Amino acid sequence: MRRRPLLGTLLASPALAFPDRPIRLVVAYPPGGGTNLMARATAQRMGQVLGQSVVIDNRSGASGTLGAMALANAAPDGHTLLFVTSSEMSLRPLLDRQLPFDADRDFTPIALLGITPVVLAVNPALPVHSVAELVALAHARPERLSYASSGIGGLMHLTGELFRARAGIDILHVPYRGAAQAVNDTAGGQVEMVFMGLAPVLSLTRGGRLRILAISTPRRFGAIADVPTLAEAGLPGFDMSNSVGLVAPRGTPAEVIAGLNAAANAAAADDAVRQTFLRNGAEALGSTPEGYVAAVRAERERFGAAIRSTGITLE
Repeated sequence: MRRRPLLGTLLASPALAFPDRPIRLVVAYPPGGGTNLMARATAQRMGQVLGQSVVIDNRSGASGTLGAMALANAAPDGHTLLFVTSSEMSLRPLLDRQLPFDADRDFTPIALLGITPVVLAVNPALPVHSVAELVALAHARPERLSYASSGIGGLMHLTGELFRARAGIDILHVPYRGAAQAVNDTAGGQVEMVFMGLAPVLSLTRGGRLRILAISTPRRFGAIADVPTLAEAGLPGFDMSNSVGLVAPRGTPAEVIAGLNAAANAAAADDAVRQTFLRNGAEALGSTPEGYVAAVRAERERFGAAIRSTGITLE
């Protein structure tokens, strides 16, 4: 049975004709990855709610900058949106003063859609089964253990450096261009451990090629509820995660933002969307626009403190 669009209940002004054509949802990452799959599930449900197609437009490249610029240059009418991550909203603005976009100036927040933890996983040949054992081994072998990340200046790199600093150990960073090779080389033994999002790690964990020791969020994650947090494992207050959300160009009318927020929250509450998020290592949430602003502010405070304590740069 075809779902009736909820547009009439979404917009405060009955005279406002929105949406009057398909909506373009920009994704700043390649097709096939976890971010893209979560965006597609969200787009499908939002389209059902709004009564118009929501079409994915992949604009990958330059660590999210191409997608962000596509949104910043779009008309502020609600027909172009960006499925955004912590990189564009929080981390890159803190690290890169030469960004061609300003998340606060150019974007209007719609909703926080989900949170995904960073996991610490090791090659099973490493003789450790807990964070405490890993830290002890690192103390016994200074500068002989290495960790992989998906690139310099990214969230995985920042999480690894914060772990190194908080644990007081000397481990070497090996940056990769993306998640796949970093995870595969850890499973192959070229590096001993990896800091990565859950989705790229999970299948190798189930196959016995990686062992997850801890996650970075303050509370445990449902898909791997038996895995402790880094805070539980001896690093109190450790809190690093990647958020995904929805933003529109600055200047988009408030009535349109309200309608898009209602559609985004309907998507976040949908069982099929929630399962897609879980399969890709994320927890679907939903929020008001104001709630998303507050979440980004708190995220920037955490990231800023981590950057100051580790001295991480894009160099």
